Amino acid sequence: MGRSETVSHEENLTELRLENETLSAVILPQLGGKVSSVYFKPQAFELAAKNTRGAYRFPEEDADFSQYDASGLDDAFPNIDAAEMERDGKTVRYPDHGEIWSHPFRVISQSPSEAVLEWESSRFGYRYEKRLRLEKSSLLFDWSITNTGENVLPCIWTFHGLMRYEEDMRLALPSDLSHFRNVMDSPLLGKAGTVYERENDVWDFEGVPKRLPQTALKFYGEGRSSEGVCGLLYPSQKTACTLTYSADRLPWLGVWITAGGYRGDYNVALEPSNGFYDDIFTAKKNGCLFELPAKETLSFSLGLKLEAMEA
Repeated sequence: MGRSETVSHEENLTELRLENETLSAVILPQLGGKVSSVYFKPQAFELAAKNTRGAYRFPEEDADFSQYDASGLDDAFPNIDAAEMERDGKTVRYPDHGEIWSHPFRVISQSPSEAVLEWESSRFGYRYEKRLRLEKSSLLFDWSITNTGENVLPCIWTFHGLMRYEEDMRLALPSDLSHFRNVMDSPLLGKAGTVYERENDVWDFEGVPKRLPQTALKFYGEGRSSEGVCGLLYPSQKTACTLTYSADRLPWLGVWITAGGYRGDYNVALEPSNGFYDDIFTAKKNGCLFELPAKETLSFSLGLKLEAMEA
């Protein structure tokens, strides 16, 4: 796959393009600031997982994520898995994959190498600001999430960056993670909840499944990581992607891989998160649910650096 394919858009869906000598990025403000393309010019390499649905559509309120494109780089907030809870005397629904992906953002500012987007949630009472900028061979993100309400906001933030799959790719996982927890039933890793040592006879956690038989995996590092660095290596494409992020704010790392096992899609996501894992009740049970105090702001950063690999 070379430069990002042309994908048809629903009417009035706009693009923001950032570009420098090394990188270009395409942002879709009306789809939560989705990054639909990250193109590394020296290697003619597209990092973002492509849209296989043939078009981008505007989601409805509380849309089912599985009914829309699973592509590009999104944010999952204030949750991943849907749930309902009592908050301020009302039953509040946490929608599938959160609110961000399905809502239009305002463009606060834009230049050839930077864009700032913003959205406010009336349901949960928070203001969400997302800044994206290119710096040499890196795409850098900064987030500021302000709880504008009067009570704490139980929430999970997860980087939902769906990236390119290749059979020979390798994952560079934090060295301080010695065990991994399978969180989805699968033929390769067995029952959800099984914990594996990093070195084991069942699965190479730094590899990905082959295209056949079609399968999908999801696992988390068992315990917090303090390194804030992970990555994807693409030997056949001679390209490496390194993620650096605020480990003090995002101590948990999830890994999602589908080799045709989910909707026929092929993509990989390294998912730094502030919760363990995926829905507010599980995270609370695990003692790993973040609560954003009233009137306070959660700020953190993440960067994607692309580099050429030696043959």
